Amino acid sequence: MHTKKGFTLVELLVVIAIIALLMSILLPALRRTRDQAKNVMCQANLQQWGVMFNMYAGDSDGKLMDMNVYNGEWMSHAWVTLMHPYYKTFDICMCPSTIFEWSKLGNFQHPLAAWDFRMLEDSFIKQEFDTYYLVDGQYAYGSYGKNPWVSEPSDELIGDNFYGYGHYFQNVLVKGAGKIPLFGDCNYTGGFPHSRDEPAELREHGPVDLFPPGEMNRWNLDRHNLSVNLLFLDYSVRRVGLKQLWTLKWHQDFNTNCIPPSYQWPEWMEGSKNY
Repeated sequence: MHTKKGFTLVELLVVIAIIALLMSILLPALRRTRDQAKNVMCQANLQQWGVMFNMYAGDSDGKLMDMNVYNGEWMSHAWVTLMHPYYKTFDICMCPSTIFEWSKLGNFQHPLAAWDFRMLEDSFIKQEFDTYYLVDGQYAYGSYGKNPWVSEPSDELIGDNFYGYGHYFQNVLVKGAGKIPLFGDCNYTGGFPHSRDEPAELREHGPVDLFPPGEMNRWNLDRHNLSVNLLFLDYSVRRVGLKQLWTLKWHQDFNTNCIPPSYQWPEWMEGSKNY
C-alpha cells in the first residue's frame, strides 16, 4: 500500500528560511516604492496648491496674504482661512507621508506629525482660538505651511527686529522666484526662517522653535528621507534636501551663502546631501 510522504522538519525549515530571505530582500524595495508613491502624491498636492495660490494672487493684484495680520485685526495663520474658498477640504493640506496628528500624538515633535487644531474642541481655551482656527465650522488641520515672508506685511511690523518689514516679498512677480519657497512640508502652518537659524539637535523637535535654534526647523523635517517637498514662487515643485534649506531665498535679505552658525550638522542630518 502506497503512503503519502510529507515534508520533513528539515525541509520545512529550509522552505521557511528561503521565504524569510526573500522577504528580507523584497521588503526594503516595497518600502522604497511606497515612500516614492507618497512623495509623488505630495508633489501632486503642491502642484494643485500652486494653481490655487496663483488664482488668489490674480484676484489680489499679485499680493498674497500676511500670515498674521489681516484687515488690521489679529488673525494668526491667516492663509488657512483665506485660502479655504479655493481648497475646500483640509485633506489637500495633508502630506501623504504624515501618520500622526497633534490631537492623537499628544505632542508636536514627530516629523511625520500634522498640525491639528481639532484638539481645541474640548479645550478650555477653545473660544480664544475659534477666530484663528475654526473654518466653516471645522477646526483646521494639515501638514503644509506657507512661507510668511511672501506677503504684504502690516505696517505694525515696521521697526520689528524679528519680522523685519524689509524682508518681505510683497508681490509674487519678483526675480529669482524659482529659489523662493512659497509653501510645502512644515510641522506648523508656517514659520519665519532666518540665516542665523541652527538645525535642531534631534530629529524630533517641536513646531515653535524661536532663536535659538530658529524657525527654520519648522521646515527642517525628516519627512521624505531627509528631504521635504516645496512649492516655489514660480509655482514649480521640487524635492529639497534638508541641508539645502539654508541655500534658498526665504526672504529678501536671507544670506544663501551661509551655513548654520554651529558649523556642524547634527548627527541625524548627516545622511542628507551636502550643498
